[in-house]
Amino acid sequence: MKIHLFFFFLLFWVTILSAKKRYPEYGSLDLRRECRKGNGRCKNECQEYEVRIAYCIRPGTHCCLQI
Repeated sequence: MKIHLFFFFLLFWVTILSAKKRYPEYGSLDLRRECRKGNGRCKNECQEYEVRIAYCIRPGTHCCLQI
């Protein structure tokens, strides 16, 4: 059983950790910044005169754009 655990950690180290070092831009998208680029704001609820287009960092916050 210990040998299986060793190979699991070895496989994880070779694949996942090396990919994070080589391609740091994947998985690190800042959705708050993308929302602000589109002149939006991250809020819990959008007003009547705003349109929700996407989620921000947490699933509870929305990127709201003014119409």
